[in-house]
Amino acid sequence: MSVWSNVWWLAKQDLKMVRYGYIWSLLYYLNAMFVLFVFMKPEISMHGEVNGFLTVVFNLFVLSIIQVVGYPIDTRNMNYWKNDAYTKRILQLKMLPVTNKEIVTSRFLVYILYSSFFILLLHVGIRVMMSLQWVEPVGWGTWLGMIFFWWGAVLAVGSFYLYGELSMRGKVFFRFSLLMLLATLILSILLWWTGNYMVWPLAISSIERYGVIVPACSLIIGATALGFSWKILGRKIGHRDLFAS
Repeated sequence: MSVWSNVWWLAKQDLKMVRYGYIWSLLYYLNAMFVLFVFMKPEISMHGEVNGFLTVVFNLFVLSIIQVVGYPIDTRNMNYWKNDAYTKRILQLKMLPVTNKEIVTSRFLVYILYSSFFILLLHVGIRVMMSLQWVEPVGWGTWLGMIFFWWGAVLAVGSFYLYGELSMRGKVFFRFSLLMLLATLILSILLWWTGNYMVWPLAISSIERYGVIVPACSLIIGATALGFSWKILGRKIGHRDLFAS
């Protein structure tokens, strides 16, 4: 088998094992659309009628979605900090006639496919709500810009999470994830403190003001970060001691 045949085969096996996790993930993102509907009604402006606490909560919610959008709700990994499920998965894959680079590449491919699908699904749902006047509508260009802006953000964040997943033990990765969430909370508070900004309408207004530059920069930064993470992991995973406690 060629390199890409191996990568695609590994990716398909990974996608198949999620099973009912796709349904739970779909329900999760439907809930996300409901939260956006509540906060993004036409009468609510970027600075307007939401108090500081709710601004922080909303920003934390949106930015937390960005961190998990590349991960399905998979029962195999629910207690990864206890059972070290991600490390065990790497051990299983290393028993197959595939290279370390193919293992890493397949995992990145699955992340990109999964996150791309749900980012698109989320924005299609938002577009439907806009057409029904349930949330404040934007032009098609701005809507497309939002897709690429948030896709770039997901790729950038994914570069950190994939690095942690493939290079750290379960407990260490869990602590790393908590630090990422803490950084998200701090960013949410800073957005409120500097002007009661809500991250979603702030992104929309930035795209409307600066045009294609905003989503293009986001996508370039995200793709570059993901590329660096992939390159580093391609070398590091071969030297990782998968049996160390």
